[in-house]
Amino acid sequence: MNWKKSSVGLWVLLFGLCSNQYMSAQQISLESSVYYGKVWRHTPKLKTQSGEGLLGQELAIRVQTLGKRDWQAWQRYPSLGACLAHFELGKGSHNRAFGLLPWLNVPVLSSNWLRINFRLGTGLAWVSNPYDWWNNPDQNAIGSHWNNMTQFRLGAEAVLSSRVRLIAGGSFTHFSNGGVSLPNYGVNVISGWLGACWAFKQASREDYKPALSSRKKGYRKFGGLFQGGYASAQIATLDGPKYPIWLGSGSLFYQFNRLHRASIGLDYEQNRAIYTWSLHSALFDDESAAKRGSTRLAVFIGEEFLFGDLSIQLQAGKYLGKNVNAFVPKKLYSKLSLRWYAPEQIKLPLRPFIGVTLKAHAFTAEYIAWNTGMSF
Repeated sequence: MNWKKSSVGLWVLLFGLCSNQYMSAQQISLESSVYYGKVWRHTPKLKTQSGEGLLGQELAIRVQTLGKRDWQAWQRYPSLGACLAHFELGKGSHNRAFGLLPWLNVPVLSSNWLRINFRLGTGLAWVSNPYDWWNNPDQNAIGSHWNNMTQFRLGAEAVLSSRVRLIAGGSFTHFSNGGVSLPNYGVNVISGWLGACWAFKQASREDYKPALSSRKKGYRKFGGLFQGGYASAQIATLDGPKYPIWLGSGSLFYQFNRLHRASIGLDYEQNRAIYTWSLHSALFDDESAAKRGSTRLAVFIGEEFLFGDLSIQLQAGKYLGKNVNAFVPKKLYSKLSLRWYAPEQIKLPLRPFIGVTLKAHAFTAEYIAWNTGMSF
Protein backbone atom coordinates (compact mmCIF):
# COMPACT_ATOMS: atom_id res chain seq x y z
CA MET A 1 0.00 0.00 0.00
CA ASN A 2 1.18 3.57 -0.61
CA TRP A 3 0.52 6.87 1.10
CA LYS A 4 -2.14 7.96 -1.43
CA LYS A 5 -4.28 5.02 -0.31
CA SER A 6 -3.60 6.18 3.25
CA SER A 7 -5.08 9.58 2.43
CA VAL A 8 -8.20 7.94 1.03
CA GLY A 9 -8.41 5.88 4.20
CA LEU A 10 -8.52 9.06 6.26
CA TRP A 11 -11.91 9.86 4.75
CA VAL A 12 -13.21 6.50 5.94
CA LEU A 13 -11.77 7.04 9.41
CA LEU A 14 -13.07 10.58 9.85
CA PHE A 15 -16.54 10.25 8.40
CA GLY A 16 -17.01 6.99 10.29
CA LEU A 17 -17.74 9.31 13.21
CA CYS A 18 -21.24 9.95 11.91
CA SER A 19 -21.79 6.85 9.78
CA ASN A 20 -24.52 5.49 12.05
CA GLN A 21 -26.66 8.61 12.33
CA TYR A 22 -28.69 10.85 10.07
CA MET A 23 -27.64 14.47 9.68
CA SER A 24 -30.11 17.29 10.21
CA ALA A 25 -30.12 20.82 8.77
CA GLN A 26 -28.96 22.19 12.14
CA GLN A 27 -25.72 20.25 11.77
CA ILE A 28 -24.60 21.51 8.36
CA SER A 29 -22.67 24.75 7.70
CA LEU A 30 -20.55 26.20 4.91
CA GLU A 31 -17.22 27.90 5.61
CA SER A 32 -14.96 30.10 3.53
CA SER A 33 -11.51 31.32 4.63
CA VAL A 34 -8.67 33.41 3.18
CA TYR A 35 -5.06 32.79 4.29
CA TYR A 36 -2.03 35.06 4.27
CA GLY A 37 1.33 33.65 5.29
CA LYS A 38 4.88 32.63 4.39
CA VAL A 39 6.84 29.49 3.53
CA TRP A 40 9.10 28.82 6.50
CA ARG A 41 12.76 27.96 5.88
CA HIS A 42 12.82 25.13 8.43
CA THR A 43 16.17 23.65 7.32
CA PRO A 44 19.34 25.19 5.76
CA LYS A 45 19.19 22.45 3.10
CA LEU A 46 16.03 24.02 1.67
CA LYS A 47 16.72 25.73 -1.68
CA THR A 48 13.07 26.50 -2.28
CA GLN A 49 12.12 30.18 -2.00
CA SER A 50 10.86 31.12 1.47
CA GLY A 51 9.84 34.22 3.39
CA GLU A 52 7.69 35.75 0.65
CA GLY A 53 4.06 36.63 1.38
CA LEU A 54 1.51 34.24 -0.10
CA LEU A 55 -2.26 33.83 -0.28
CA GLY A 56 -4.51 30.83 0.17
CA GLN A 57 -8.21 30.07 0.12
CA GLU A 58 -10.49 27.27 1.24
CA LEU A 59 -14.15 26.32 0.93
CA ALA A 60 -15.42 23.83 3.50
CA ILE A 61 -18.48 21.98 4.66
CA ARG A 62 -18.90 21.48 8.42
CA VAL A 63 -21.01 18.90 10.25
CA GLN A 64 -21.75 19.81 13.86
CA THR A 65 -22.22 16.99 16.37
CA LEU A 66 -25.24 17.38 18.65
CA GLY A 67 -24.74 14.65 21.25
CA LYS A 68 -26.33 11.70 19.44
CA ARG A 69 -23.48 9.67 20.92
CA ASP A 70 -22.21 10.22 24.47
CA TRP A 71 -18.63 11.03 23.48
CA GLN A 72 -19.85 14.05 21.51
CA ALA A 73 -21.26 15.64 24.66
CA TRP A 74 -18.19 14.67 26.68
CA GLN A 75 -15.95 16.33 24.05
CA ARG A 76 -18.09 19.53 24.12
CA TYR A 77 -19.72 18.86 20.74
CA PRO A 78 -16.86 18.92 18.21
CA SER A 79 -17.50 19.35 14.49
CA LEU A 80 -16.03 17.50 11.53
CA GLY A 81 -15.78 18.45 7.91
CA ALA A 82 -13.77 18.68 4.72
CA CYS A 83 -12.45 21.49 2.56
CA LEU A 84 -11.06 22.25 -0.86
CA ALA A 85 -7.93 24.35 -0.33
CA HIS A 86 -5.56 26.31 -2.57
CA PHE A 87 -2.22 27.91 -1.64
CA GLU A 88 -0.26 30.16 -4.00
CA LEU A 89 3.23 29.05 -2.91
CA GLY A 90 5.10 31.19 -5.48
CA LYS A 91 7.11 30.53 -8.62
CA GLY A 92 10.24 29.85 -6.55
CA SER A 93 8.39 27.51 -4.20
CA HIS A 94 6.72 24.87 -6.41
CA ASN A 95 4.10 27.35 -7.62
CA ARG A 96 0.69 26.13 -6.39
CA ALA A 97 -0.79 23.52 -4.07
CA PHE A 98 -4.37 22.23 -4.17
CA GLY A 99 -5.69 20.18 -1.27
CA LEU A 100 -8.62 17.97 -0.31
CA LEU A 101 -8.57 18.05 3.48
CA PRO A 102 -10.88 16.22 5.93
CA TRP A 103 -10.64 17.66 9.46
CA LEU A 104 -11.82 17.46 13.05
CA ASN A 105 -12.61 20.69 14.94
CA VAL A 106 -12.48 20.46 18.75
CA PRO A 107 -13.77 23.24 21.07
CA VAL A 108 -11.20 24.51 23.57
CA LEU A 109 -13.28 27.28 25.18
CA SER A 110 -16.87 28.30 24.52
CA SER A 111 -19.48 30.84 25.60
CA ASN A 112 -22.79 32.06 24.22
CA TRP A 113 -21.16 34.27 21.58
CA LEU A 114 -17.51 33.15 21.28
CA ARG A 115 -15.74 29.83 20.70
CA ILE A 116 -12.04 28.92 20.59
CA ASN A 117 -11.41 25.82 18.44
CA PHE A 118 -8.44 23.63 17.57
CA ARG A 119 -8.66 21.99 14.15
CA LEU A 120 -6.58 19.09 12.88
CA GLY A 121 -6.80 17.99 9.26
CA THR A 122 -4.85 15.61 7.05
CA GLY A 123 -5.54 14.60 3.47
CA LEU A 124 -4.39 14.71 -0.14
CA ALA A 125 -2.64 17.55 -2.04
CA TRP A 126 -1.43 18.15 -5.60
CA VAL A 127 1.60 20.43 -6.12
CA SER A 128 1.86 21.95 -9.59
CA ASN A 129 5.65 22.26 -9.98
CA PRO A 130 7.62 19.61 -8.03
CA TYR A 131 11.36 19.07 -8.22
CA ASP A 132 12.57 17.85 -11.61
CA TRP A 133 16.18 17.06 -12.52
CA TRP A 134 15.91 18.86 -15.88
CA ASN A 135 13.08 21.38 -15.64
CA ASN A 136 13.07 22.39 -11.96
CA PRO A 137 16.37 21.50 -10.24
CA ASP A 138 16.47 24.49 -7.86
CA GLN A 139 13.32 23.83 -5.79
CA ASN A 140 13.96 20.87 -3.52
CA ALA A 141 11.13 20.89 -0.94
CA ILE A 142 8.74 18.59 -2.85
CA GLY A 143 9.67 15.66 -5.11
CA SER A 144 6.27 14.62 -6.49
CA HIS A 145 2.98 16.05 -7.71
CA TRP A 146 0.89 14.05 -5.21
CA ASN A 147 1.51 14.72 -1.54
CA ASN A 148 0.05 14.59 1.91
CA MET A 149 -1.37 17.80 3.37
CA THR A 150 -1.54 18.13 7.17
CA GLN A 151 -2.79 21.23 8.93
CA PHE A 152 -3.02 22.45 12.53
CA ARG A 153 -5.36 25.42 12.97
CA LEU A 154 -6.24 27.41 16.10
CA GLY A 155 -9.01 29.98 15.80
CA ALA A 156 -11.96 31.79 17.24
CA GLU A 157 -15.50 32.17 15.96
CA ALA A 158 -17.82 34.98 17.03
CA VAL A 159 -21.60 34.96 16.51
CA LEU A 160 -22.75 37.77 14.18
CA SER A 161 -26.33 36.56 13.68
CA SER A 162 -28.44 33.44 14.10
CA ARG A 163 -26.80 31.83 11.05
CA VAL A 164 -23.52 33.70 10.48
CA ARG A 165 -20.26 33.54 12.45
CA LEU A 166 -16.97 35.36 11.90
CA ILE A 167 -13.93 33.04 12.12
CA ALA A 168 -10.23 33.97 12.39
CA GLY A 169 -6.95 32.57 13.72
CA GLY A 170 -3.55 31.11 12.83
CA SER A 171 -2.45 27.89 11.14
CA PHE A 172 0.52 25.65 10.31
CA THR A 173 0.19 23.72 7.02
CA HIS A 174 2.61 21.00 5.90
CA PHE A 175 2.97 19.51 2.39
CA SER A 176 5.17 16.44 1.78
CA ASN A 177 5.08 12.94 0.29
CA GLY A 178 6.53 11.19 3.33
CA GLY A 179 9.80 10.25 1.60
CA VAL A 180 8.15 8.25 -1.19
CA SER A 181 9.87 10.46 -3.80
CA LEU A 182 13.00 12.50 -3.11
CA PRO A 183 13.75 15.30 -2.43
CA ASN A 184 11.25 15.67 0.41
CA TYR A 185 12.17 18.44 2.83
CA GLY A 186 8.53 19.55 2.73
CA VAL A 187 6.79 22.90 2.40
CA ASN A 188 5.73 24.42 5.73
CA VAL A 189 3.37 27.39 5.58
CA ILE A 190 2.75 29.57 8.63
CA SER A 191 -0.25 31.85 8.13
CA GLY A 192 -3.11 33.79 9.59
CA TRP A 193 -6.64 33.40 8.26
CA LEU A 194 -10.00 35.14 8.23
CA GLY A 195 -13.37 33.85 7.12
CA ALA A 196 -17.06 33.29 7.74
CA CYS A 197 -19.34 30.36 8.54
CA TRP A 198 -22.98 30.18 7.38
CA ALA A 199 -25.42 27.64 8.86
CA PHE A 200 -28.38 26.22 6.93
CA LYS A 201 -30.45 26.35 10.10
CA GLN A 202 -29.72 27.67 13.56
CA ALA A 203 -29.17 25.01 16.24
CA SER A 204 -31.01 25.75 19.48
CA ARG A 205 -29.93 24.76 22.98
CA GLU A 206 -32.48 21.94 22.89
CA ASP A 207 -30.76 20.42 19.85
CA TYR A 208 -27.63 19.68 21.91
CA LYS A 209 -28.31 16.45 23.79
CA PRO A 210 -26.55 15.64 27.08
CA ALA A 211 -24.73 12.35 27.54
CA LEU A 212 -27.04 9.50 28.55
CA SER A 213 -24.26 7.60 30.31
CA SER A 214 -22.30 8.71 33.38
CA ARG A 215 -19.39 6.40 32.52
CA LYS A 216 -17.06 9.10 31.17
CA LYS A 217 -14.34 8.02 33.61
CA GLY A 218 -14.32 4.54 32.09
CA TYR A 219 -13.90 1.24 33.87
CA ARG A 220 -10.33 0.14 33.10
CA LYS A 221 -7.39 2.37 33.96
CA PHE A 222 -4.49 0.29 32.65
CA GLY A 223 -4.13 -1.44 29.31
CA GLY A 224 -1.81 -2.17 26.43
CA LEU A 225 -1.53 -1.85 22.68
CA PHE A 226 0.53 -3.52 19.97
CA GLN A 227 0.61 -2.81 16.26
CA GLY A 228 2.45 -3.50 13.03
CA GLY A 229 2.80 -1.28 9.98
CA TYR A 230 4.25 -0.72 6.53
CA ALA A 231 5.68 2.26 4.64
CA SER A 232 7.85 2.75 1.57
CA ALA A 233 10.59 5.29 0.87
CA GLN A 234 13.43 6.30 -1.39
CA ILE A 235 16.93 6.95 -0.08
CA ALA A 236 19.96 8.91 -1.33
CA THR A 237 19.24 8.57 -5.08
CA LEU A 238 16.68 10.86 -6.70
CA ASP A 239 14.19 9.00 -8.91
CA GLY A 240 15.56 5.74 -7.47
CA PRO A 241 13.69 2.63 -6.36
CA LYS A 242 11.36 2.56 -3.34
CA TYR A 243 12.06 0.25 -0.42
CA PRO A 244 9.76 -1.09 2.32
CA ILE A 245 9.95 -0.08 5.96
CA TRP A 246 8.45 -2.63 8.35
CA LEU A 247 7.19 -1.29 11.67
CA GLY A 248 6.20 -2.68 15.04
CA SER A 249 5.45 -1.24 18.46
CA GLY A 250 4.13 -2.17 21.87
CA SER A 251 3.01 0.10 24.67
CA LEU A 252 1.30 0.29 28.04
CA PHE A 253 -1.24 3.03 28.71
CA TYR A 254 -3.02 4.67 31.60
CA GLN A 255 -6.55 5.79 30.73
CA PHE A 256 -7.59 8.95 32.59
CA ASN A 257 -11.13 8.69 31.21
CA ARG A 258 -12.94 7.57 28.05
CA LEU A 259 -11.53 10.57 26.17
CA HIS A 260 -7.83 10.57 27.00
CA ARG A 261 -4.98 8.20 27.79
CA ALA A 262 -1.18 8.41 28.12
CA SER A 263 1.22 5.70 27.00
CA ILE A 264 4.86 4.61 27.12
CA GLY A 265 6.34 2.02 24.81
CA LEU A 266 8.94 0.73 22.38
CA ASP A 267 9.17 1.30 18.61
CA TYR A 268 10.86 -1.09 16.16
CA GLU A 269 11.63 -0.52 12.48
CA GLN A 270 13.43 -2.50 9.81
CA ASN A 271 14.39 0.01 7.12
CA ARG A 272 15.21 -1.86 3.91
CA ALA A 273 16.19 1.37 2.18
CA ILE A 274 19.07 1.90 4.63
CA TYR A 275 19.95 -1.81 4.48
CA THR A 276 20.24 -1.91 0.68
CA TRP A 277 21.90 1.48 0.24
CA SER A 278 24.51 0.98 2.99
CA LEU A 279 25.35 -2.55 1.84
CA HIS A 280 25.83 -1.50 -1.80
CA SER A 281 27.86 1.52 -0.66
CA ALA A 282 30.18 -0.76 1.37
CA LEU A 283 29.39 1.14 4.57
CA PHE A 284 28.97 -2.19 6.40
CA ASP A 285 31.20 -5.24 6.21
CA ASP A 286 28.47 -7.81 5.65
CA GLU A 287 24.73 -8.41 5.54
CA SER A 288 24.52 -9.05 9.28
CA ALA A 289 26.06 -5.67 10.07
CA ALA A 290 23.81 -3.96 7.51
CA LYS A 291 20.73 -5.56 9.06
CA ARG A 292 21.71 -4.34 12.52
CA GLY A 293 22.46 -0.85 11.25
CA SER A 294 19.14 -0.61 9.42
CA THR A 295 17.24 -1.66 12.54
CA ARG A 296 15.80 1.18 14.58
CA LEU A 297 14.83 0.91 18.22
CA ALA A 298 13.33 3.70 20.27
CA VAL A 299 11.41 4.45 23.43
CA PHE A 300 8.44 6.78 23.21
CA ILE A 301 5.72 8.53 25.19
CA GLY A 302 2.32 9.32 23.71
CA GLU A 303 -0.96 11.10 24.34
CA GLU A 304 -4.07 9.63 22.70
CA PHE A 305 -7.32 11.59 22.44
CA LEU A 306 -10.47 9.52 21.84
CA PHE A 307 -13.52 10.60 19.83
CA GLY A 308 -15.81 7.59 19.93
CA ASP A 309 -14.26 4.93 17.69
CA LEU A 310 -11.72 7.41 16.29
CA SER A 311 -8.53 8.52 18.04
CA ILE A 312 -5.67 10.94 17.46
CA GLN A 313 -2.29 10.14 19.04
CA LEU A 314 0.67 12.49 19.43
CA GLN A 315 3.94 10.69 20.09
CA ALA A 316 7.54 11.71 20.86
CA GLY A 317 10.41 9.21 20.77
CA LYS A 318 14.16 8.86 21.26
CA TYR A 319 16.39 6.29 19.57
CA LEU A 320 18.37 3.96 21.83
CA GLY A 321 20.67 0.95 21.67
CA LYS A 322 24.17 0.16 20.31
CA ASN A 323 25.05 -1.00 16.79
CA VAL A 324 21.59 -0.02 15.57
CA ASN A 325 19.94 3.23 14.41
CA ALA A 326 22.52 4.01 11.72
CA PHE A 327 21.94 7.16 9.64
CA VAL A 328 19.09 8.59 11.71
CA PRO A 329 18.75 12.33 10.92
CA LYS A 330 18.17 13.31 14.58
CA LYS A 331 18.08 11.57 17.97
CA LEU A 332 14.46 12.57 18.52
CA TYR A 333 11.39 12.05 16.33
CA SER A 334 7.63 12.61 16.46
CA LYS A 335 4.57 10.79 15.14
CA LEU A 336 0.99 11.79 14.44
CA SER A 337 -1.41 8.84 14.21
CA LEU A 338 -5.10 8.50 13.37
CA ARG A 339 -6.81 5.25 14.37
CA TRP A 340 -10.25 3.73 13.91
CA TYR A 341 -11.19 1.11 16.49
CA ALA A 342 -13.76 -1.65 16.06
CA PRO A 343 -16.93 -0.42 17.81
CA GLU A 344 -17.28 -1.25 21.49
CA GLN A 345 -20.61 -2.93 20.72
CA ILE A 346 -18.55 -5.80 19.29
CA LYS A 347 -17.70 -7.64 22.50
CA LEU A 348 -14.10 -8.82 22.13
CA PRO A 349 -11.31 -9.16 24.73
CA LEU A 350 -9.04 -7.39 22.23
CA ARG A 351 -10.15 -4.30 20.35
CA PRO A 352 -8.70 -4.25 16.80
CA PHE A 353 -7.93 -1.04 14.90
CA ILE A 354 -6.52 0.30 11.64
CA GLY A 355 -4.68 3.59 11.30
CA VAL A 356 -2.36 5.96 9.48
CA THR A 357 0.89 7.45 10.89
CA LEU A 358 3.00 10.41 9.79
CA LYS A 359 6.56 10.27 11.20
CA ALA A 360 8.89 13.29 11.19
CA HIS A 361 12.30 14.39 12.41
CA ALA A 362 11.79 18.01 13.50
CA PHE A 363 9.73 19.47 10.62
CA THR A 364 10.81 17.03 7.88
CA ALA A 365 8.57 14.00 7.26
CA GLU A 366 10.27 10.60 6.98
CA TYR A 367 7.36 8.36 5.99
CA ILE A 368 3.60 7.83 6.00
CA ALA A 369 2.56 4.34 7.13
CA TRP A 370 -0.51 2.13 7.32
CA ASN A 371 -0.94 0.36 10.68
CA THR A 372 -3.10 -2.35 12.16
CA GLY A 373 -3.13 -3.70 15.69
CA MET A 374 -4.97 -4.47 18.91
CA SER A 375 -5.60 -2.77 22.22
CA PHE A 376 -6.46 -4.64 25.39
